[in-house]
Amino acid sequence: MGDARRPLAYASLGEVMPDVDRLLRGHATVGDWSLGQILSHLAQAFRFTIDGFPSEAFPPRVIRKTFGRLLLWHILRTGRFPEGLRMPGRYEPAPAADARAEALRAALRRFLAHAGPLAEHPMRGVVSREVWERFHCIHCAHHLRFALPAEHEEHGLREGLPGA
Repeated sequence: MGDARRPLAYASLGEVMPDVDRLLRGHATVGDWSLGQILSHLAQAFRFTIDGFPSEAFPPRVIRKTFGRLLLWHILRTGRFPEGLRMPGRYEPAPAADARAEALRAALRRFLAHAGPLAEHPMRGVVSREVWERFHCIHCAHHLRFALPAEHEEHGLREGLPGA
């Protein structure tokens, strides 16, 4: 499955929605989630960043202060999530999640316009807005790389696609 995923990296959050819009014109997914589930999960992550994460989303403090710091540092340094990293099942999107982008678009706009404090990061605690933005770029690319634009199957990844 790893070979089927597209190489993808976003330099800014402004690159996410044009890529999603391209996927909505036609796509195939490789992996366990549909495009609707991916979009729902990403929208939830942006909302949690502003509104706060449920307390059960946080690992114990000792884990956050040790492994969590190292994990977030690794993600930010490499621009990738480690393979096999799983989230608690209760936060996985429903199988019938809507494949429209309105919820993600609204959540991303809200995040970008939000001038107040942001929630603590579940892996690290308090982080800067810059760290949150970088994390969300990586998080979006991590999940959206499992969605292949229709032209990918016909012509391979074209130059100009994010991460290509």
